[in-house]
Amino acid sequence: QQQPSRQVNATGSSAAAASGRDFTQVPAEMDARFEKFDTGARLRPTIITPATTWTKRAQKALLAKPAETTLTSDDQKRMKDEAFDLIDALTKSGALPIEHASLHIVVAATHCFDLTVMETVIQQN
Repeated sequence: QQQPSRQVNATGSSAAAASGRDFTQVPAEMDARFEKFDTGARLRPTIITPATTWTKRAQKALLAKPAETTLTSDDQKRMKDEAFDLIDALTKSGALPIEHASLHIVVAATHCFDLTVMETVIQQN
C-alpha cells in the first residue's frame, strides 16, 4: 500500500511522524494481525537479508555505455554516507523540507504449507 507523499527533512522526521504513524512498528502490526486472523499459525515473519556484495550499474554520462562495479559492504557504507551528506547539504541540515518524497517499506511473510506441491497432487488427488 502506497502512502501519500510527505514532507521529509534530512533528519528523517516527517509529516507522517506528526500524524502518529510509526513505520518501524509495521512488522509488529503485521505479527499481531497474523496472530489474530491466522488461526493455524501458517504465516511466519520473513527476514530479508541482502547480499554482502552488490552490483552497481551506472552511466558516467547520458549517452555513455553503462558500467558495472561490485560494491563491498565498505563501499556501500561509503556511498550511503555520501548520499546522506548530499541530502544534508541540499536541505541545509534539515532546515528545508524535501517535498513530494515517498517512503517505500518492504516487508515479507512466509506461508507454511502442511504438504509439498507433489504431496498435495499425489495424496489429495
